[in-house]
This record gives sequence, C-alpha cells and structure tokens, in this order.
Amino acid sequence: MTIKHYFFSQSSLYLIIFFSPLFLKPFNPSNNFNITFTTISYLIGAGLMIYFSPSLKEVPVVEQKRGASRKDILIWGIYGLFLAFLTQFVAGSIDRFFWESGQSQNTANIAQLIRSSPFFLIAVSIAGPIMEEFIFRRSLIGFLSQYLPAIIGALISSTLFAFVHADGHLLVYFSMGMVFYFLYQKTGSIWTSIIAHCAMNFCVMLLQFTI
Repeated sequence: MTIKHYFFSQSSLYLIIFFSPLFLKPFNPSNNFNITFTTISYLIGAGLMIYFSPSLKEVPVVEQKRGASRKDILIWGIYGLFLAFLTQFVAGSIDRFFWESGQSQNTANIAQLIRSSPFFLIAVSIAGPIMEEFIFRRSLIGFLSQYLPAIIGALISSTLFAFVHADGHLLVYFSMGMVFYFLYQKTGSIWTSIIAHCAMNFCVMLLQFTI
C-alpha cells in the first residue's frame, strides 16, 4: 500500500470510528450503553490500525531513520511522558496568562464519563491515543511529507490535532502534538509517541481523581 492509499484508508477508518456514536442517536441509548459502545468501537479502530500498519510498503520520511531498538523506543517513550507533562505545564501557563483560560473542559468531560463508566478509561488511555498517533503522526505527516518538509507537515498535523480536541486550549494541544512528533522522529517508530501519549492520558485521568 502506498502512503497516499494508507492515509486515505486510515483516515476513513478514523472518521467512521470517531462519528460512530452518532449512529446510535435515533435509538436513544442509555448513557452507559453509549459509553460502552464508544469504548468498543475505539478498541476495534485501534486494533484495525495496528493490524493494517504493516500493509504500508512505502517508508514515510519520518521513519527513514530506523534502527532504534525496542529498549530505545521504550526509554524515549517514558522520557516523552515527562517531556509531555513539562510542555503541557508551560503551554498551559502561557494559555492562562494571555487568555485567562481555566481547566480543559474536554478533560473534565472525559473524567465525568469515566466516573460513570470506568471501562471508558481504556478508550481514553489506550485506544484513543493509538488511533490519534496513527492518524495525526504516521498517516497525515507521512502523506504531507511527500509534498512538504516533514516539520511543516508536523505543524499542520499538530494544528489539526488541537482543533479536533475542540475545547479552546489550542496552544496546549498544538504543543503536545509537536512533542509527540519529536518522539516519533527521534526513533523513527510510531510506538515511541504511542507509549508517551497513552501514559500521558492515563496519568492525566488519574490526577483528575486525586485532586
């Protein structure tokens, strides 16, 4: 599969999964059923993206720097967790200073859903980050890098990543997107940014229940 075909197939899958809860609206499902359906659909989406990942025969520009061991990928992924927290703190401080923004409404809403159904934590801390890394980092940057420098593709990808989260904290999510790109290109493996992204989401959710 070419990078172009990979991008469009993965994007189509992501959009179907992302909007799948809308298919339930005519049936007026309960909140718990909706959460369970969303979690399962996210797991299916993440599983399919992992399954079809080897079908990409062209090597994306970011992955041309290969050779990182599993140990290096894991170490950089763990290091990325701390880098992500630092970046979030700095970007969040700037955000609050200039725009006087409060807590992320997106994070608060997700935390409330997890309180209603702890099963949803799987979607937030595992399935969701896996899909986002395959789409916004591997697929989108890989596609854009055919026409633009990889860093420009990363800037565009991080901007879209920020808008998709749609809670007004654009600088925070944009900065996080660039951190995940940095980790991805550091080892040439998308699993580096996946490890950091999953760990970041899991820790953020845990903090919601301890503060």
